[in-house]
Amino acid sequence: MQLLPSSATPQVLLVGEGESTRLLEDVLREQGWHTISCPTTFGVLRLCPDTKLELFMELCRQVKFDARTALMPVVFVLAAPCPTSSAEVFTAGADDCIHLPTSDAELVARAQRAVRTKRATDSLEDATAVITSLAIAIEGRDKTTRGHVDRVSAYSVKLGRCFGLSQEQLASIRVGGIVHDLGKVAVPDDILNRPGKLTAEEMALVRRHPVIGYDILKPTRAFREVLPIVRWHHERPNGTGYPDGLSGEEIPLVARIVAVTDVFDAISTDRPYHPAYPPDHCRQILLESARAGDLDADVVSALLEMLDAAQASPSDAAATAPTSK
Repeated sequence: MQLLPSSATPQVLLVGEGESTRLLEDVLREQGWHTISCPTTFGVLRLCPDTKLELFMELCRQVKFDARTALMPVVFVLAAPCPTSSAEVFTAGADDCIHLPTSDAELVARAQRAVRTKRATDSLEDATAVITSLAIAIEGRDKTTRGHVDRVSAYSVKLGRCFGLSQEQLASIRVGGIVHDLGKVAVPDDILNRPGKLTAEEMALVRRHPVIGYDILKPTRAFREVLPIVRWHHERPNGTGYPDGLSGEEIPLVARIVAVTDVFDAISTDRPYHPAYPPDHCRQILLESARAGDLDADVVSALLEMLDAAQASPSDAAATAPTSK
């Protein structure tokens, strides 16, 4: 059962068929709820025209990973005898699990709680949309970096899957890739776009952008899991990074992943201070940086394997290759 947002009449989408679904529909309609029924997962996320519980759990996982629906409450209603446990359902990302038989009053109360949760989190969705739009607008100040944050985000999510990150971590790294340079809002355009060498004072200003971005996002609960990426994506395993001089595994894996993809995109696309380097040169830079401890060696290795696999598959390569002007 997936609850849909509404400012007035509560709405609910019931996915499934059988007596339990009809019971829920009757109970909720009696309470004045607007119900929409879909007998199978097909047509919801176009998974498969089947009603196996495993497919509903996969549907839940997709709903929770998709940024557009991640905050949508999902409630499972399991009728006896059902071998699936509440723990399995919650692992799939569900917000609640109701076991039948139960009273009509409890059904309505649990549904109303899910709606209250959704309405409370709507403000978080709005904040996320505003901040990510701001991050993309900041990137647009430099024409040569257009598309950079989207590419960093996409590369980072793919690498995160290689390292077995959870759905929550993947969601954080996706957003973190987009907002990692948010603090550059405080860096003047002429410094960002200057092709020549920066002065020590100007470089110090540029190096403050992780802290500035961190300070902007810190009061916002929606970005709590993204803060390590924003603050530490310029930290280095050998301890030479900034702003806090962390080293090794003091740097969270999500930040180490974004650090590698950030560098890769910077060297493989045109910038004011250098043209896009050819693939072999990019590979050499990444490997040398890994040997020196400037980048995480395991993450670099995984990225190179991912790029090799994409090159072997033309469709994947076209989908992930950076574009240089």
